Amino acid sequence: MKLPAIVQLHSIVFIWGFTGVIGKLISLNAIPLVWGRTLVAAFFLFGYLYFSKRKKIKISRKLMFQLLGCGVIVGIHWSLFYSSIKISNISIATSTLSTGTLFVALLEPFFFKRKIKISEIILSLVIIICILFIFNTEMNYWKGILLGIACAFLSALFSVVNGIMHSHESPEIITFYEMTGAFVTLTAFMFLFNDWGSITTIKGWDIVWLLVLGGLLTSFPLVMTMKLMKHITPFTLMLSINLEPVYAILIAYLIWKDSEKMSPIFYVSTSVMIAAICFNGYLKSKNKRS
Repeated sequence: MKLPAIVQLHSIVFIWGFTGVIGKLISLNAIPLVWGRTLVAAFFLFGYLYFSKRKKIKISRKLMFQLLGCGVIVGIHWSLFYSSIKISNISIATSTLSTGTLFVALLEPFFFKRKIKISEIILSLVIIICILFIFNTEMNYWKGILLGIACAFLSALFSVVNGIMHSHESPEIITFYEMTGAFVTLTAFMFLFNDWGSITTIKGWDIVWLLVLGGLLTSFPLVMTMKLMKHITPFTLMLSINLEPVYAILIAYLIWKDSEKMSPIFYVSTSVMIAAICFNGYLKSKNKRS
């Protein structure tokens, strides 16, 4: 992978570090929040595609349904992520996202027809042990931890599927249909859980933060990620995403202090997870060069 791609990837991960923080600033519940996020993201992408006149929005029916299906995955993934934040905190929600590497290590061989690598299994075991330590010391957040792990599985599934889809269309088209699929899914959830009341009483700052979340922190980085899938594997993407908790925890602590303060074991376990993931990424890059 060339240096510019590495710089772009880690810039995107840094941007994603703010998504949990912005989500906590928004007073809406998880489902209305994600509904607004996907609506704004789809609107921004449609506007870009319409006014650029370089890309045709119409695609084959088969591909459209595939991308809408991907949108269902990402819509539920974000709902679980913000639910985890709302019932626990940003530190818990983002740290459990590190388990996504475990799920990619299991999913990628199935989708890409390759053997499971021993190094990835060892890495996965390290992550499991660290998560067990976090569970043991932060039992009052057990619901948030479980939601975070479920969220990580869907994140891994979405990354693997996107690794397959990136060559089918332009990144902007793919992301637009995925956001549309997520929006339709969240609209169905809004009807199912009768969550429309919070939308009618939305605050002014909530609208501002939703515009930031849906535009700057969603549509832009997702398009850039799809472009980078030509140069990286889903496993490499998930390795880099594991730096997101570092950024998110630091930002959240600077803003909320005590409510984001966790036990020493939490920070040690999270640090071990991230260090193991980064070391595994280093070994992979070293093996490719040799």
